[in-house]
Amino acid sequence: MTITVSQHTPGQLRQTIRIHSHQINADLTQAAGGSDTGPDPHDLFDAAVATCKAMTLQLFAKRKNIPLDEVKVEISRDDSAESKGLYQLYATLELIGDLTTEQREQLLAIADKCPIHKLVTHSEVQVHTSLKSESAPVQSSEPLLIQPQERDIGFMIKRLLPAKAQRRVGPFIFVDHMGPATFVAGSTEGDVRQHPHIGLATVTYLFSGAMQHSDTLGTRQRIEPGAINLMRAGRGIAHSERIPVDIRQEQVQVEGMQIWLMLPEDQAESEPSFQHYPAALFPVMQVPGCEIKVLLGEYFSQTSVVSFPSRCCYAELKLDPCSNLTLPKSEQQLAIYLTKGSLKQPQLNAGQMLVMTDDLTVLAGDDGAHFMLLGGDAVADPVLLNWNFVARTPERLAQAKADWNSGNFPRLTDDPEWIPAP
Repeated sequence: MTITVSQHTPGQLRQTIRIHSHQINADLTQAAGGSDTGPDPHDLFDAAVATCKAMTLQLFAKRKNIPLDEVKVEISRDDSAESKGLYQLYATLELIGDLTTEQREQLLAIADKCPIHKLVTHSEVQVHTSLKSESAPVQSSEPLLIQPQERDIGFMIKRLLPAKAQRRVGPFIFVDHMGPATFVAGSTEGDVRQHPHIGLATVTYLFSGAMQHSDTLGTRQRIEPGAINLMRAGRGIAHSERIPVDIRQEQVQVEGMQIWLMLPEDQAESEPSFQHYPAALFPVMQVPGCEIKVLLGEYFSQTSVVSFPSRCCYAELKLDPCSNLTLPKSEQQLAIYLTKGSLKQPQLNAGQMLVMTDDLTVLAGDDGAHFMLLGGDAVADPVLLNWNFVARTPERLAQAKADWNSGNFPRLTDDPEWIPAP
């Protein structure tokens, strides 16, 4: 995209936006010697300024490894003094990403230096924008609904976190619903080659099928439904996840949840570890119309056998058709993810996540409801997520990528296949 603002004839500005082979021109009004066709020149100029700011910030953030996911720019103008050659713009920016206060201030400063200002050649026309950091708006008490993003990783998954509207819930920084999927016998379809992690813990929980876990600690573990498999990456671990031969041959569906949790700052560079907890260690609690299984932390007065270094909660709940359940009040950030069935209250369809903002009573639909509850204590910024790495500084992320690609990172010695860092 090329944006130019040039002096077309004395006293007249021409705004031009070129995208590949397409070009849009707009001059001043017909009364001023221009044309009335096409977009209003003011609107086009405003769009050019907004686009320029967004592109400038995205490029700057990428170069500086700032986790800026999206820029939303709104331009308003005051042309009451246009007869005097004064054309004032007011820009409002929404910066979406896990940004520190310092990073936000840095991006605002860059936005004020948008290079399009230098392209305004008319000596009597001034373009002025002023951006100031403002306090965050008061959060709505309405629950936040997150729609799944489908991804193909060799089989289809639904990604809930991170989302644009909600980067994480407590220490849960990544949530995938895998499958259900079947895999071609005799193939490697769906196998996830070895790849690295730092700064996080992975938790795999299957509803059906099986997976084979291998890691650089020497762990070789078959993962089956109902078991919890917790891998702490710490300063660095690599692992692979493959579909077992018998699961392929028998065309068994593989379905489950893959989550990442942010390790506390004092544990981020700890020794990596892997723990397997068989399904028998997670008793089912029966309440009227509902089954509850606590997988991590504490919930409904049940405490999981799984040890994790920060307060969190992860539970599986199954409601009978049209049954209801009041979820216990908690000071933690909590969300529910509906894997199957439906909820009439709050209204929720399978595949959607609801971030809770208050006490919640759930009412299952006619087909019942199967959902995961997750959350924990809020994690303070900075939190940087890039590829398979979580860290608190861009330098640590860059080091991890370089170490993995150069071979200066633990690797599975009996598996030559590995995924390069992008």
